[in-house]
Amino acid sequence: MKNSINWISVLGLGFIVLASLAGCAKEPYMLGITGYNYTDRGVADFTVNGAGGGDIVLSKPTSGGGGLSCCVVLGKNTKTPFWINVEYQMDALETYSPRKEIAPAGPYIKTRVKVDGPIPADPEYLEIHFYQDHIEAAITGRDGPSPPRLKLQSRSDFAR
Repeated sequence: MKNSINWISVLGLGFIVLASLAGCAKEPYMLGITGYNYTDRGVADFTVNGAGGGDIVLSKPTSGGGGLSCCVVLGKNTKTPFWINVEYQMDALETYSPRKEIAPAGPYIKTRVKVDGPIPADPEYLEIHFYQDHIEAAITGRDGPSPPRLKLQSRSDFAR
C-alpha cells in the first residue's frame, strides 16, 4: 500500500511539473500597437481587439505618425493568416494655414483586418497601416517597428 501511494505521489508530482511546463510554452506575446497613416487626414482614435492604439497624425517619410501603445495579446501557437478587429475614427479634415475645418470628424468604423504574416521568432509589435482605401496589419520583431511603407510629404501633421 505504501509503495502504491509513493508511485501515485511521484506520478502526481510529475503530472503537475509537465502541466506547468506546458503552460509556460503557451504564454502569450504582448505586442505593442503602432499606427501608420497614409491618408489625407488624422486618425482621431483607433483600437485593435479593444486595445487602444491612440491617435495618428499624418505620416512623413521618417515617421508613421503614431506612437506606441499597449497591448494586443498573441498566443504562442497563433498561425497566420488570422483576423483582428480594428475600430477607428478619422479626424476632421482641415486646411493647413490657417487651420480651418473643411469636413467634420467621421463616424467610428469597425472593420476586420487580415494579418498574413509571417510572424517573426521574436514578435514585439503589431503595426496597423491606414491607407486611403484599406487597412493592413503586420507583426514585426524586436528590431522595432518598420519604417513607413509610403514616403509621403506633409505640410503639417494635419495636411498633405
